[in-house]
Order: sequence, then structure tokens, then C-alpha cells
Amino acid sequence: MQLTEILIVVGVAFVVAIAVRVIRARQAARSRGPLHIHEALMKRAELQAERSPFLKKVVNEFKANGHVSNRQAEAVAKALKRLEAK
Repeated sequence: MQLTEILIVVGVAFVVAIAVRVIRARQAARSRGPLHIHEALMKRAELQAERSPFLKKVVNEFKANGHVSNRQAEAVAKALKRLEAK
């Protein structure tokens, strides 16, 4: 085999590997399901978690469990309102 043939085979293998990754990522995104109802709120809380131990705790729980109760979500919303008002 010549060097050019080897380079062509390596290039094709590289392109195929990237295509497989893209296809798998798209399939994984579709099968994930709908976002959690409190996900947007928790993303905001994650941005402010450095400033509040309570928010840090709730964000860690959300990451571990994938959900928070409605009561916790209300408390997070109140905490965010206080922190963002400052």
C-alpha cells in the first residue's frame, strides 16, 4: 500500500467515526424525554449557588435526583428573588 492509500483510508475512517458519534448524540437527545418542569429554575439557581449554601444544596440534590419538590422550587424562587434583587 502506498502512503496516499493509507491516508485516504484513515481519512474515511475518521469521517465515519464522527458521523457515528453525531447520529448517536441525536438519538440520545431524542430519547431523553421532556425537560423537568423546574429545570429552568434550577439553571438560574446554579448560577447563584456560589452566593447561597441553600441554593448549592438544592442544586446538588437536583443533579443527583433529577427533580425537586414543588415546595423546594418555591423556596428556590424566593431565594433567587432576594439574591437577584441585590
